[in-house]
Amino acid sequence: MARLQASLSRIMDAYKQVSSTADQSASILLAGDSGLVAAAQQQFSAGGIVPATWVGPLHEMAEVLSGPGEIMVLFIKADQEAEVERLVEDHPLKGGLVLAVDEGPDATGRPTYQGKRRARISFSDSSHGWHGLFVACAKVAAERSVALGRRYPMIRNIAAGQVIQRTALQNGLVALAFIIPGADMPAMTLNQAKMVVNVGSMYGAEPNQERALELVVLIGAGFGFRALTRRLVKIMPGLAWLIRIALGYGATLAVGRAAIVYFEKGAPASTSRVVALVRSFKR
Repeated sequence: MARLQASLSRIMDAYKQVSSTADQSASILLAGDSGLVAAAQQQFSAGGIVPATWVGPLHEMAEVLSGPGEIMVLFIKADQEAEVERLVEDHPLKGGLVLAVDEGPDATGRPTYQGKRRARISFSDSSHGWHGLFVACAKVAAERSVALGRRYPMIRNIAAGQVIQRTALQNGLVALAFIIPGADMPAMTLNQAKMVVNVGSMYGAEPNQERALELVVLIGAGFGFRALTRRLVKIMPGLAWLIRIALGYGATLAVGRAAIVYFEKGAPASTSRVVALVRSFKR
């Protein structure tokens, strides 16, 4: 009972820490080529908020570039890229910029990143083009990716995946930092709690005492990896550090993947389903 109460406390503490993140503003402004802006508005607004738009000649968008806003997605032709670079240099952005350069059939759909809040994507109006654009938006959103995923369902799964990947890497490093077996578990558990609450927030789950209990089960089921870690370390003591890192990383990925499926299904109030779900990822 004491362990359960401690887990509940961690979950609720995690919720308090991350709930403000989901409530942050995470607006998207679509600008540039009128045809692609119209298509993008349909893509982004599916099941969510309709983004604002701006359409006009590049030389008139200086105020838009330096105005308020979190993320601008700017659709341009390849021959306009140099002009945009000059505009951005003269009018620094207050938010992030995703530059979607229409390269037609030669487009790769892959984003490249130019600093923390800048991305360029080789874009085309195709499935891989839109997917790459959503990935770039989630990456450029940085600490606002949770709020972005909550507001724009098309980005939700990608943003959730990025949160899970970051947390898994963090827990891999936590496992490496702690020498004493088991000493890493409180820090890893708290990271997982924050991760699950963040994922739940993107899918509109409102935490309460009942929901917290379900999340405890979701995270607690992942502790089966701890027993596996101990067994493997006994078998291969020379690889103890590598085993702890790999399973710290893998356990967090498993819990995160289970959380996405769980919340996609509407967070059904059944702890047995959650346990079965996490176990299915451990096979």
